Amino acid sequence: MLTLYTPATGFPDLEVKIAYGLARVAIESGFEPTIITQKGFYQIEIKNFSSDKFSKSFLMFLNRLLSSDKFYYLGVRTKDRTKYPVTEEVFKEIQQFLQNYGFEQIFSLRQISDFNFKKGIFCGHKNIKKFGGRSGLIFLSSFHAGKPYFRDNIFDKFNLNLCEICGYLAVLGLYSFGFIIQMGSGKNKKYVITLPIPEVDIGMNQLYVLMSLQKRLHNFWLSDLLPMKTFLIGLLAKVPSLSEIINELQLQFHLTLVSKEDNRGDRVERTAFVDALAFSKYISVSPYNIVTVENLLGNYIIKPKISSLLELVTSLDNYDRISLLKFARLYVQETSTNNWINLLYPETVMYLLKEVAMINEEIIKNQAVRNVAKTLGYFVWNEDYQNYSYADSLRNAKTEKDVRQIFEKLMREAKLRYDQEKSKPNGNPPHIPHPDDIDQIIYLMQSAKEAFEQVITTLYLLAFSFESYKTIKIQDTEEVKNE
Repeated sequence: MLTLYTPATGFPDLEVKIAYGLARVAIESGFEPTIITQKGFYQIEIKNFSSDKFSKSFLMFLNRLLSSDKFYYLGVRTKDRTKYPVTEEVFKEIQQFLQNYGFEQIFSLRQISDFNFKKGIFCGHKNIKKFGGRSGLIFLSSFHAGKPYFRDNIFDKFNLNLCEICGYLAVLGLYSFGFIIQMGSGKNKKYVITLPIPEVDIGMNQLYVLMSLQKRLHNFWLSDLLPMKTFLIGLLAKVPSLSEIINELQLQFHLTLVSKEDNRGDRVERTAFVDALAFSKYISVSPYNIVTVENLLGNYIIKPKISSLLELVTSLDNYDRISLLKFARLYVQETSTNNWINLLYPETVMYLLKEVAMINEEIIKNQAVRNVAKTLGYFVWNEDYQNYSYADSLRNAKTEKDVRQIFEKLMREAKLRYDQEKSKPNGNPPHIPHPDDIDQIIYLMQSAKEAFEQVITTLYLLAFSFESYKTIKIQDTEEVKNE
């Protein structure tokens, strides 16, 4: 077994691309690679390694694949595009270099204590030309390193130093394991380069899975334009199988939003690192969670519900109670139509209550809480008497006195609407909670320091879910009303 090491350049996306590039060459050579995450670099262990076979496979990629200019649009102007593809001259230079040194020596463990950041080549490889000639490192290799270091001095390009071998390995790694996802349409069409970054060891089987996903998702259309913050949960909803891989490998993602510009090269608009575990867990638990996100993504005609998506992502990522409550209200508002009030699925609400809001099980299952939530929900989904003020007032309540006053107003209108609906042939009356239910809820709020907010959160989410939409029998409600 041989161990290779990425060069510890200090640029995380560049490091993982080089690691993926080395793994791809190993797979093509018939070896068994494993990528091991270290601090600041990657370790690639290769079983049955043969230096000659590995070099031949790399040269094959240079000659057959990386000699095409279709891989060198990102951040490269038209006039510079010929500087990057492998020419016959470049091929011979690299071939000679590999004969003199070999991958075992080039990618040995690097000592960087004496590295000069301003003068040295980032990868530390000497006696080989800089990638792209004088042009140097490009966005294609690293979206961090490829930016001019000084905004007002683009001629200081010390941060663009990378050798040809590392540059081509990075390109190979990106296009072997990075997903190219489309968003928008027409002149507003953009794409997101989605690069998986592992937190645990990745063996050959997992690498095969990532490669197959890359082929499956190539130019996959997700939705109209989304904020980067919401992109990943949308992708997981459209491709749920990706969640299982994220959970297994504890993947993070480096995202790059890119605009297509034919004359000046594709332009990088923004980049972001996203920890996907909170989103993958949410998606993998229930198909109802998937559909909830899909309802917000829209399609070629319907625009995405950005506000709801942002609040959902914030609540999942930060366990944010305020965002969770905002999400419930916005979801109902933004996905409902003139003919249908769309509520949250009970399964999704249960997940949000338990895993995000971390509500005590005793509160979630409490019958008094569920009885009052039905009454609150009646004024959410009933279009004839729709009134969000009760739920919103409860959300903003600060004291038990506030809660009692809200419940008093709620009960008065609920009894009024009950009498009105009872007189109709096909009336739809609200549920009238028992007076003891109110007392029990107040008691629950007093039971622990955090119980006040937990009870309010549970009532609010249940009110905006189909849990509150269950049909109430008039005779049963009448018995409670008369007590």
